[in-house]
Amino acid sequence: KMSENIRGNRTITGAYGELWLDNEKVAELKSIEAKISAERSDVQLGLSIDSKITGLKGEGTLTIFKVYTRGKKILENWAKGKDTRSRIVTSIKDPDSFRGQEERVSIDNVWFNSVELAKFSRGEIVEEEIPFGFTPSDVRYENSIK
Repeated sequence: KMSENIRGNRTITGAYGELWLDNEKVAELKSIEAKISAERSDVQLGLSIDSKITGLKGEGTLTIFKVYTRGKKILENWAKGKDTRSRIVTSIKDPDSFRGQEERVSIDNVWFNSVELAKFSRGEIVEEEIPFGFTPSDVRYENSIK
């Protein structure tokens, strides 16, 4: 049951977020954003414009601190004409979350849209942004915070 009396310490911080890519922990993770958007078409009913969901689209961006060469395998597959798919699992479990619960999301059938070959500025920490897409039907909440 969700409570109306929430204390600030119950909010979840991203410091406890973890991510696995194809069952390998991505220790150099900075951030992830993954979302599903409803594709809609207008439906006119009298003078009112309503809408109808005609599809769902999954997309996101993985941002990592540059530690390893992550794009090489993707590029090698693309060069062979292979559009290989991956699996991303995210977990966030803040020690202050209600009853120490974890939110875990599994995203399957992930494809990558671009690979950064070089991106850096002198005197700055190097980060890589990896945009991706996925099929919403391949998303599962394995654990949720109640």
